[in-house]
Amino acid sequence: MAITNKTVLKKMSSEIQEAMLQHGDEQKVREHVRSVKLLADLLLEEEASTQSSPAAVQEPTVEEIRKMMGAGSPEPVQKENKETKIDHDEANGSSIFDF
Repeated sequence: MAITNKTVLKKMSSEIQEAMLQHGDEQKVREHVRSVKLLADLLLEEEASTQSSPAAVQEPTVEEIRKMMGAGSPEPVQKENKETKIDHDEANGSSIFDF
């Protein structure tokens, strides 16, 4: 599914409006401006890749843009902590520093 330039520009416009509404909170303004920068880079990168190799252009998916924007990302997966118990003379843990 291709995302049009118009869609990206609309998203940039909404991010700018949000930044203007949050003018008192510098951190939130920076987040919105960073989003605008990412979207602008996306448009410019697409333009450059279209000019260099029009046959091999692959547009980013909606999911990729959401990941760039930081929205809709799943919660981090926690790895299970599997400890192997060392079972020999005078060893009482899995770390080399356990005495």
